[in-house]
Amino acid sequence: MKIAAVIPAFNEGHNIGNVVRGVLAFVPTAIVVDDGSTDNTSEAAAEAGAMVLRHESNMGKGAALKTGFQYLLEHGYDGVITIDADGQHDPAEIPLFVDAAERGYDMVIGNRMSNVSTMPFIRRFANHTSSFLISLFSGQMIRDSQNGFRYYKLFSVMALPLKASKYDLETEVIFKAARAGQRIGWVPTRTIYRNEARSKFNSVTDTLRFIGALVRYGLLRR
Repeated sequence: MKIAAVIPAFNEGHNIGNVVRGVLAFVPTAIVVDDGSTDNTSEAAAEAGAMVLRHESNMGKGAALKTGFQYLLEHGYDGVITIDADGQHDPAEIPLFVDAAERGYDMVIGNRMSNVSTMPFIRRFANHTSSFLISLFSGQMIRDSQNGFRYYKLFSVMALPLKASKYDLETEVIFKAARAGQRIGWVPTRTIYRNEARSKFNSVTDTLRFIGALVRYGLLRR
C-alpha cells in the first residue's frame, strides 16, 4: 500500500521538525498542514523534509485533516497515518498501524488506555467517559475515542459525509465509520505528555463541541 502521514499543525514551530523527522523514519512522505500558524511552523516542517500545505487562516484540526486527505487521495495514496504535531505521539509506533492496515481495517486507532500511568487524571476521566458514550451510541466497542494517532484507508474515510472542522471531526468519523459498517481496529500506543501545558485542546470549548458531536452524530444520527 502507498501510505503517507498527515500532520495538522498550528504554531508548532518548536516541535514540528522533530515530529517530521521521526515520521519520515517510517513512511516515505509526510504532509504537514499548517493551519494558519503565525510562527515558523511551515519553514521548520519543510526544512525537516515535509511537504507543506497551508491554510491562510486557522480553520481547525478537522479542516486540516480533510485538506491532507484530499491531497493524498488526488495523488494516488491508499492510506494515511494521522499524528499530532506536539510530540505527544511516538512515530516509532507507526509500524503497528501499518501492520493492522494490511489486515484490512478501514480505520485503526491508537489505544492509550491499557497503560494510563502517565496520563493526567482529568484526561483519563474524559477519555474513559467519552469512549463509553461513543461505544454506547455507535454500536462498537471504542477503547480510546480521543486519540488522534490513527490510520485511515483513504477511500473509506473520504466516502463518509464528514461535516466537522474542529477536534470533533475525530468523533464524527468514528460514528459514521461504524454506521457504514467499516472495520475499526486498535493498536496499543504510549501516552506522552511532555507538552501538556501547551495543548491546543480547550477543556471547556472542546468538551462542549464533543457533547454537540455526540448529540448530532450519535443521537440524531446526522
